[in-house]
Amino acid sequence: MTFPPHRRMYLAAFLLDFSVAIGLTAMPFFLYERLHGGPALSGTVGAVQMAIYALGCLASAGFVSRSVHGLRWAVAGVGFFAALFVLVPWIDTSLLCGAMASLPFLGLALAWPALQSWLGGEPNPEKRARHLTGFNTATAFGFTLSPLLTGPLYDLDYRLPFLALFALCAFVLGLVVSLPPEKIHPPAEDAGPEEESTFSVCHGLLWASWAATFTANALFASVRSVYPKRVESLVADGTLTLLAGIRPVWFDSVGPATTFSWLAFLLSLATVVCFAVLGKTKAWQGRFGFAVVSQVVAAAAFVFLGQTRSLAVMMACFVLVGANFGLCFFASLFYSLAHAREKHRRAAINEGVLGIGGFVGGIGAGYAASSAGLTAAFQWTPLFVIAAIAAQLLLLSAYRPLAKRT
Repeated sequence: MTFPPHRRMYLAAFLLDFSVAIGLTAMPFFLYERLHGGPALSGTVGAVQMAIYALGCLASAGFVSRSVHGLRWAVAGVGFFAALFVLVPWIDTSLLCGAMASLPFLGLALAWPALQSWLGGEPNPEKRARHLTGFNTATAFGFTLSPLLTGPLYDLDYRLPFLALFALCAFVLGLVVSLPPEKIHPPAEDAGPEEESTFSVCHGLLWASWAATFTANALFASVRSVYPKRVESLVADGTLTLLAGIRPVWFDSVGPATTFSWLAFLLSLATVVCFAVLGKTKAWQGRFGFAVVSQVVAAAAFVFLGQTRSLAVMMACFVLVGANFGLCFFASLFYSLAHAREKHRRAAINEGVLGIGGFVGGIGAGYAASSAGLTAAFQWTPLFVIAAIAAQLLLLSAYRPLAKRT
């Protein structure tokens, strides 16, 4: 029984995002417990990781897209990511640790757009859509399941997650090397009227969707890099409850990393479910209102996250934030890959915007929590989201006339 190339790509994407989530889940606790840092340090490291990723994606948009064998960049990127990140637990200074945890994201900036472009090389639009759904679902599952392993591993020994990351990336390299070269689409001028018409619809939403992805990942990064401090404090104080003041006895035997891993699991599970729904429906295509409503709901969840001590309420809020990210990201990537000739450049831009959002979310939430307290920082987040939505609607309105002339 053969293992088709696109399914090997799904497995590679699953394991790579599993590895990335290991690093993102373990790093805040390593900074808090081993280097005695606070939310500002954790938020800064998370922000720098996203900034390096964003700049790397944008810088690579030109030269990687011209490469005959784009997957070579993916191999180089994954190797670079694993080789540096595995060194983190043996570093005992904040500055060097932050650098060693951030520079690997330059490798991811080379890897992810190349992997996505390989999928976009499928000339059949229906197959391309199915492959994109499978790829996104695989990456989201990697993020979903990884914290469930990372938390217990970290509570057992803080070095184990980083060693697991290295081993998984080695397997990813083997899978990517086994893939055939990327398929080349026919030139854009050969596209028929129907394909050009479909592209015009996507083109009109592209900028607004990129802006929505920026906002969604800012929220996502906030809860990933800053909220672990809230969980750690509640677990340490013994004030974390299940619901309505109820605190089970077994809460006393669970560490903060394991507790947060449950939240991180639900955060990404909601993204997985969202990808699956979007891949089988078309109602959202061309309708930006779905993204607007989703962002408003996610912003409201932050108000509850800032003040609740209930694990059940936290879980519900993490689901809403994860679903919002899934909707915004899936839509923007769908529109980015719609044009054959521009697919790699736009996929790289989409990943770059994703990284910039993570930078803003991580550093903004981190410093706001340090100066005003986490409760105040999270309760004021809806103002940021409202301003972001206004900017998205302005982009959508301004760009529609241009789309009609393409």
